[in-house]
Formats: sequence, C-alpha cells, structure tokens
Amino acid sequence: MRVVKYFLAVAEAGSITEGSRRLHVTQPSVSRQLRALEQELGVTLFQRGHGALSLTHAGRRFLDAARDLVLREQMARDAVGLDQIRGARWRVVAPFTTIVRSLAPFIAEHGASHPVIDALECEPVAVFERTRVLGADLGVSTVAPPADWASRRLVDVGITVHVAGDHPLAGRSDVEIRELARHPLVLMDRTNVARLAFDEAVATAGVDVPEAIEMSSAFMAQGLAASGRGAAVMTNAPAFGLHAVRIMLDGRQIRLGLHAGWDPTHYAAEAICRWVEEFAEWHADVPEAVHVDDPPAAPEASA
Repeated sequence: MRVVKYFLAVAEAGSITEGSRRLHVTQPSVSRQLRALEQELGVTLFQRGHGALSLTHAGRRFLDAARDLVLREQMARDAVGLDQIRGARWRVVAPFTTIVRSLAPFIAEHGASHPVIDALECEPVAVFERTRVLGADLGVSTVAPPADWASRRLVDVGITVHVAGDHPLAGRSDVEIRELARHPLVLMDRTNVARLAFDEAVATAGVDVPEAIEMSSAFMAQGLAASGRGAAVMTNAPAFGLHAVRIMLDGRQIRLGLHAGWDPTHYAAEAICRWVEEFAEWHADVPEAVHVDDPPAAPEASA
C-alpha cells in the first residue's frame, strides 16, 4: 500500500520530484519503489522523458485500481479502527470468579462507552494459551502473560483464610502465617495459583504445615471450613457464613498479581491498552472486587 500511494502521488503531481516532496520521501527512494512496482506488475506505468511524466495506457488503468485500493484500505481501517471501537466485540478469557466479581461489574458500570465484551471461562494457568488458540482479544489471569505480549498488572489480590464463626481466628482481621500454621488447614491443590503463593510464603517463613486437607474445588474447601474441619486458604469471597482473615508475612498480607495480557500486534492494541488502564483504575477503587480461583459454578438442578 505504501508503494501504491507513491504511485498515486507521482501520477497526480506529474513528476517524481513534486511527488517526492508531497510524500516527504527522497526522490531516489520513490524512483526505486516505482521501478520495483513496474517490475512486479510486468508493465510500464509512466512515459519517462523530458518534462512532466505521463501515464501509459497500463498506468491509466492502474490509476483507477490504485485509488480503489486506497479507498478500500481506509474503509478496512475504519471498520476495525479506534473510531469504531465502541461498536466492536471483544472476547476476554479469564477465570470464572474474575468474570463474576471483576469483569461483569466493571462492564455494568462502564459498558455503554466500551466495546461489547464477552468472556470465556478458563483455569488461570491456561488463560493466555487459550486466548491465543481461540483468537480471543485479551486474557486476564493471576499467571503472568508470555514475555512477548503486551501486559498490565491490574491489581494485587490478597490471600485470606476462611474460618467458621466458632474458630479461634474468627473476629480477627489478620493472622501471621507462623501462627496460622498451627491450625488445621484446608488447602487448594497445587494447580491453584493462590496455593502456590501460600507455599512460597510458608517456605519464606520457615514453618511446617503438619495438618492440611487438599481440595480441588474452592467451594468444597469452603464447605469443609464451614463444617469446622479446618481453615480454608484462598482468594475467594467468603461463603457459608465464613469469616475472611488476611494472611500476613512479617506484617504484610500475602498477595498475588492479577494480569491482563494481549497480542501487541492486535488491530485494536491501542484501544485494548486504554481499556485495560480504565479497568486497572477501577480496581484501585475497589481492590477487593477480584477473587480469582473459584471453579465454574455448577448448574442448578431443575425441580
């Protein structure tokens, strides 16, 4: 398209010198590009000689095609460009609870001025691979995106322990991990990102967790905690009347990051970047909105 535009500028100016000036490109470069275009097309486009350039018969026929190409290029840009982004449709891949507690509330508040967003559920560890495979527009996960992707850390998500009302930690706002390790625990399995962050903090603190039940379902882990079987470590919102207590390491809550990632060559990369910035700003105002490791909700049984 660049060379086609060179051709149009020279054809309309009547000389390579004037065409080059309008293009802000050096004359030798324009001349080389036009020669290469003629060679690729297999025809001569200009009558070269003394005075103004004139188009050959092939050049005149190509002139209409070149103008049409430039017009269609602009139409294509408009169809997916930033001016039309409000009417676009984007697909976001994210964990179930990020959709429920973060994406959906944000869209409810801001969606009228943004693209139509659809969301696909996925485990945190597979979000960005699934984004790539499905050709989705954006991924959101507690796992960092690939190094060659554009990305933004949206918010730090705090890890909490959920306890029943009669648990010794009930009513506390926080607990040091060294104290927590003395209580029976319910932990997610090691496919869970919050579990991995908890394990890292345990290793840093130099403590053992002698008694723990491992679960693959966050909802079932909360059910066990509500039954009094242990304190459940997770990032989810409390359920079943449980109390959430922040888990601390040397006075600071253990946290993991929530990341947005997208292909930097995406046609709407600039618009995605702006949308993500707004999403991040919203999280700064409601930092506890995000709870990322819930499994998908089971469908309700019909009566």
